[in-house]
Order: sequence, then structure tokens, then C-alpha cells
Amino acid sequence: MPAHFNRGGTQPAPTLPEDPVIDLLAQTNAKVEDFDISPDGTRICYVSAESGGFDVWTVNLDGTDNRRLVSMYPEQALHPVWSPDGQWVAYAARGDVFKVRADGSEPPINLSHGLGQAPLQEYIRWTPDGKNLVLVRSGANGYLQIACVSTEIPADKVAVRYVTSDDWNCIDPQVSPDGKWIAFQSDRSGYRDNKRMDIWLVSIDGGYVRNLTPNTVAHHDSRARWSPDGKRLAFVSDRNGWRNIGVIDVATGETTMLTDDPWDSWNPHWSPDGRWIAYVSSKEWNFHVMKVSSAGEGEPVQLTEGDGVHGGFDGNQARGSIKWTPDGKEIVHTFMDHACMNDLRAVSSDGGSVRQITDHTPEGLDGSGFVKPELIRYTSKDGLEVPAFLYRPADAEGPTPLLLYAHANIHGFHVNGFYPVIQHFVAKGYTVLAPQVRGSGGLGKTYETMNFGDWGGGDIDDYAAGVEHLISQGLVDRERVVMQGGSTGGYFTAQFITRYPDVMKAAVCFYGPPDLIHFGRYGSAGNRSTLGDVVGGDHGGWDQARDHWVDRSPFFHVDRVKTPLLILWGDRDNVRVSLADDYYRALKDAGKDVEYVQYNCEPHGWYDWRPETLADCIRRLDAHYSRHIG
Repeated sequence: MPAHFNRGGTQPAPTLPEDPVIDLLAQTNAKVEDFDISPDGTRICYVSAESGGFDVWTVNLDGTDNRRLVSMYPEQALHPVWSPDGQWVAYAARGDVFKVRADGSEPPINLSHGLGQAPLQEYIRWTPDGKNLVLVRSGANGYLQIACVSTEIPADKVAVRYVTSDDWNCIDPQVSPDGKWIAFQSDRSGYRDNKRMDIWLVSIDGGYVRNLTPNTVAHHDSRARWSPDGKRLAFVSDRNGWRNIGVIDVATGETTMLTDDPWDSWNPHWSPDGRWIAYVSSKEWNFHVMKVSSAGEGEPVQLTEGDGVHGGFDGNQARGSIKWTPDGKEIVHTFMDHACMNDLRAVSSDGGSVRQITDHTPEGLDGSGFVKPELIRYTSKDGLEVPAFLYRPADAEGPTPLLLYAHANIHGFHVNGFYPVIQHFVAKGYTVLAPQVRGSGGLGKTYETMNFGDWGGGDIDDYAAGVEHLISQGLVDRERVVMQGGSTGGYFTAQFITRYPDVMKAAVCFYGPPDLIHFGRYGSAGNRSTLGDVVGGDHGGWDQARDHWVDRSPFFHVDRVKTPLLILWGDRDNVRVSLADDYYRALKDAGKDVEYVQYNCEPHGWYDWRPETLADCIRRLDAHYSRHIG
């Protein structure tokens, strides 16, 4: 099925390669990330693009009877979750909230129809009585709020009830086992940055909000999860400079840290009997399922073995999750490595035994030839040591073309996981470098916040140093260097070709904001807070330090650009498509070599694009680079 797109360019439309392997690689976007286990432990609901669009599927816990429950093509279903009685599955799509019979015997029911589509509806949770869904929805003031929607079939105009309505983002709501309370995370410090966060408690009816982590203004406390008896909350805190797992006594507010490791941990989940907390740890960007006694007895136990991504850090380039089975015997988790896409596996809660539940590997795609990355380190301009994943073609002799691959997300990072675009270009003879530049996650809070107030500065120097390092090693050809990235990585790419105009022979910007003032002024309240952090820092906002913001916005410096640029964007992107429109016109008016492709009905992130779109995208990358470096 052809991708839906619109194109403009200063050069004729390229001839796209016919390579059938590209279509197989694109099908890896059928990967599994969002899932939930039914209350009786017999079935799993999950999201997959196996049929061409991101739909809701169900499968037995043993991997049998895999079937599609909801078809959303060309839209995208998100965050499926079982009702307490196991009769329904709720999910988000098109900015609305739906529920559908778990057996698929009836069409889906839109529970928020008439409210107006919300830019964001996430973290869907059923109340224990099944009468309401608690979720995150954009409020009238632009900030993300905790809201409730009735699960009754709408017979009249639907009313959403906001539990919070504050001038702060409120996210990740978790309903207590008795249905009376909601724990959530919010930064109400007044600093409006990402260096800190607190866990809060509010009645499901709204009203007074209690801070469960007071006096921790220097720390980021998040991801609260209720114990089965409702007396404690597991949570994540960076109090030692790394993300670790702790528990909070809800009655007293007393906090106990259960781990104290020099690596990041995430996604805490209680065992059904409350004795254990399972979580995911990143050790040099390999991820493992761990468990620790909820009473703090003994050392943490690693349950999974081998390289790759077991579970994941949701929203941080290692998307995935973990869930205990109701009997406590297994922990279901996503898994990927350099040679295979994310699928569901189950590991014994005692460790050792692992079994695969789903397999979305496209028939005919042989991963045995995919290249495993090597973790290297090099020195940046100011002496900072920068880690990076290096992908080198197996038969490479002497200098090769180089693809510099920039990561997404403010605190994003590259993982030892599956990247179809990277494997495509390694197979074509490219060396690929994926650096963990300053500001990346996985090296502690100090490193993660090193580019605050300096976004588009030292981090760009880190990328440039990586190129020079590989050239000095005789591994790559200076005349055949290209770069690409999405979101934050798209911004990095646009900023790189502005600051280092003679290095790249071609570049691709995926949905990366080129005008930070425009992005901040018209983006969400949450975006404004984040930009004030990473861009403004001590300089101040765009109204206080305009020269600094202009300096860090590639849009204002198109005259410096020498690199042929391909801009790829989805028309449903929450990074406004007008940013791409303006950037393209500015480059074209300045006489630059630029091509702009806008894909229909696609959100933010190529990892969420339909396989048909990803296939078209890879072909355009291939054609763009081939035109300029051969």
C-alpha cells in the first residue's frame, strides 16, 4: 500500500530504490510496546502494526489465538488496558478514549465523543469499580491535567471531570486499590524545568493535593505505583544522581530507597503478593528485568541475561514495559536487540526460564547478518568523554561513508536495540555512529543536564568530534559524511549543518523544531517549560534573551547552510507542521537544495509511523544520500 504524502523541493523528485528488503525492514514497525494482561491472567492486549496500522490485538499468554481486536487504519491506537472485570479493553485513538468488548463482539464505543479531541490522552487507568477511566488530558490552560471520563455508553453530551486544573503539568495517574485516591507526578517547584519532580496524592473527587515527596527540590521523584494493599507506593528517584527504586509509606510519608546503584532504573511494578518490586535497569544501554524485596531485604536480583533491551524506559528511546502475571509466577516483558524487533516474552519470576509469546519478525527478514554495535568512547572539543555506539560493516576495509545518527528526546539515548534504518545503511556499506552526546540519558543526572541552557551548543560539538574521531582512525571518508535525526535529533541535525556547514554532504531532519521561539510560543505549556530549561537556562526565555534563542534556532541562519537537506514530517505531529513549512520556504527562498515531504495521518516519531510510511521514508533517505555521496 503506498504511503500518503505531499512533497515540495528545489530539485526534481528522486527515483526511489526498489530494494524489497526495505519493505521487510519497514514491517518491523509492527513491534510491540504497549500491552496489558487480563485480570484472570489468560490473555494479553497490545498494540501492533502487523496489519498495516497501529491496531489493538489480543493473544493468549501462551502465544496462541493471536487476533486483531480493533482496526484503526490509518489512525493509531494507544495504551490498551483491561477493565477490572476483564470484559472490556479501553484505549486512546484520534484524541478520544474508546472501549471495546474484549471478545470483539461489538464495535468500539467512543467514550469522549463530543468533548473535542485532546492533543494528548495518555496513561489510561480504570477505577476498580469499572465505572470511570482516569487519564491525562490537556486542560483549558494548556497544561496536562488528570481527568475522569465515565465508562457508561454515552446517551447524551459527554462531560469530562477534571480532577486537577492547575498551572502545572500533572501526569502518570495511578488509582489506589480502593478507588479513593490518585497518585500522580507534577513539578510545582516554580523552576519549570525537568531537573525536579514530586509525587502527589489527590482524592479521586479532586480538592486538596498532598505532596508525598516534600523537601526534595533538587531531585526528580516519579513513576509512583500502588502496592496491592494500598499502603505504599513504589517510585523512582534520582537522589544519588541516578534513577533508583524506593517506596513511600502513604500514611506517614516516610521514604525508603531500596536500590542505590550507579545506573538508571525505571518502571517499578509490585508482585501480586506485595513482597517484590520488579523494575528495569539500564547498564550501558543494555536493559534487564530486575526485582528487589519491597521490605528492603537482601540485594536486587537480575532476572534476564544477555545484551538487548528487556522491558524498557517508556518515552526515552527504549520503549517497552513489564507486567507481573496475576499468579506472580512470571513477568511478561518486551524484548529487542540489534537483530530483532520488540516482541513479548515472559521470564520466570525466579529468573532463568524465558519464553517468547509473540513474534512479529517479517517472513523473509534474516537478522543473522545484522551488525551488533560496539560501545566506543571519544573526546569532545572541551575534553568531555562521549560514549557512542559504532556500527561497522562486517566486510569493511578502509574508509567508508558515515551516517551520523542523532537520538530523539531531550533526555533520550541510543540503546543496544533494533534500528531498521541503521541496519539498512550498514548493509549498504555505511559506518554508523550513534553518540550519547551531553544531555543524553544513561550516565547520571549530571551528564543528563549538562546541556541545560546550552541546547544546540556543546552537544553539537560532541557530534562534530565524533566525526573527526572516526576520520582520524581511518574508518570513514570525509567526503561521504551524512547525518539524520528525529525530534531532538532533527533539531540537532538542522543546528549541526548551521554551525558546521562544511562537514555534512547531505542531511535529513525528521520533525525537529528549527525555530525555537515559534515552537515555544505556539507549543503546549509543557513544551514551554522544557524549552525554558534546555534552551533558556540561566539566559532566560525568548522574551528576555532573544539573541540567545535566535542563535540556537537554525531557521534564522539558513544563509549559512551548504548541506542539501531533506525534511520529513507527519501532519499530525505535535511539533507543529508550520515549523517545517516555514523552514522549507526559508531554505528555498535562500536558494538552498531542499526537499520537503509531509506524510498524512502520521504522529510524532517514525517509530510510530505506519510500515508503508517507514518504507517510503527509508527509500527517500537512500535516494537523498545516494544523490549526494554516491
